[in-house]
Amino acid sequence: MSNTSAEAAVRVLAGEDELRLLTSFFVLYKTARIVAENNATFRKQAVGFYRRLAELMEDTGDISFKMISGRYFVNERMVRFDDLGLSGAASIQKEWKTLGIGGVIFNCPASQSEIEQFFGFMARIKPGQDNVESLSEQLKTAKLAGVQLLSAASLEKEKGHLSEEMRRQFRTAARSTFFTAMSVVQEVVVNTVQNREINISKTKRVVHTLIDHITRDESSLIELTAIKDYDDYTYAHSTNVCVYCLTLGVRLGLDRPRLSQLGFSALFHDIGKVKLPKDLIHKPDAFDENDWIQMQRHPLLGVKTILRNLKLGEHTARAVRGALEHHINADFTGYPSLHYQKRPMNLFSRIISIADTFDALTSGRVYLKKSIPPEEVLRKMHYQMKVKFDAFLLKIFNDIIGIYPAGTVVLLTTDEIALVLTINEHDRARPYVKIVGNRSGLLTTPEWIDLSLPEYHHRKIVRRVEPERYGLDVKDFILRD
Repeated sequence: MSNTSAEAAVRVLAGEDELRLLTSFFVLYKTARIVAENNATFRKQAVGFYRRLAELMEDTGDISFKMISGRYFVNERMVRFDDLGLSGAASIQKEWKTLGIGGVIFNCPASQSEIEQFFGFMARIKPGQDNVESLSEQLKTAKLAGVQLLSAASLEKEKGHLSEEMRRQFRTAARSTFFTAMSVVQEVVVNTVQNREINISKTKRVVHTLIDHITRDESSLIELTAIKDYDDYTYAHSTNVCVYCLTLGVRLGLDRPRLSQLGFSALFHDIGKVKLPKDLIHKPDAFDENDWIQMQRHPLLGVKTILRNLKLGEHTARAVRGALEHHINADFTGYPSLHYQKRPMNLFSRIISIADTFDALTSGRVYLKKSIPPEEVLRKMHYQMKVKFDAFLLKIFNDIIGIYPAGTVVLLTTDEIALVLTINEHDRARPYVKIVGNRSGLLTTPEWIDLSLPEYHHRKIVRRVEPERYGLDVKDFILRD
């Protein structure tokens, strides 16, 4: 593939073929630094890599491997890749950064001999003495015409287009993941009500899909939590809480097994409510004292339901604690009352408590009949921090939500209405937004802009807008590109 066509290509998420090829690339690269080119292990891995490379070349021609902003691409398609695994990719990425290398292109038709020579060549380089320019000259001298190094500086020019296209792709993938998760929650609830077996494996799979998405792009899922008018809020609430919890868990640096257990626990935290009367859950009026007594039974009902319907295991045990403790406060007030020796709440329970409270208050369902703006909810939660919430976890959660959370509708100084898509870690007042309307009305084709860029500094956020007040449908803005 030529450089021109590569730059013009639509970047989409890669498939299994690209993932296997990229993994094979780094494994072979790592092996070449350990053993000689005539070693049997190296030769075997080189044959496997070349076979995959040649198969893909038949369809695409030249093949490029790029690293841009910490993300990996094969022929402009982003690969969901764990660079902390056995491939050794993280150390190679660090070395490439020192050398100024951003990627490599294998020109079609590269021979297996050239491939083996290239990896042997890269294994002998010295980051303190070489750089991408000197290495490129050495490759020419060695007559390795089938391989070309790409400089990190040149790839930086692609970054703007990368961000623009990938944000769209991430948002599309996020919708699929989010609604699949909601469907799984619905299935769990239905099976629980009918006392049927719950598919634990299916639930774990959807949690892992959420983890994969959050580790690459958390904002596109956080954006979907802003939709509050789903047909059945019960399913959306559990999914929202799961998204918030996993995002917080990723920020904490939890490993994948613990993230899996946290997400699983979050999906089941309110399962006890399915055992309460439906007219109580959907009651349009404020709760009276008897209603509250009934509602406060749901943590214990959740424990019983989980133990009755799920096979005992580590995920189940974690879910039991999450269901039991998510309404118990930091000072041990809340419910249910503990009659045994008091000890600090489980980490997962403390995370779920924050996510559950935030989503419930911003949604205006069950506990309140009117939603509260996110910034006001965070202020209330911060005020109650010493009594109800873990101060450290609440601080991280506040950073995730930001001043203008993804999914918030705002008014700009230019009298334009915009939907916040991605928070800006460096300047939270200037996020990435989609302009959906102006003085003339709603736009037929929304405009996507990054408010942090110099050319858009004349646009600033004035305030948050209540979409309902202006007859605007936030769901339509979020789900329409």
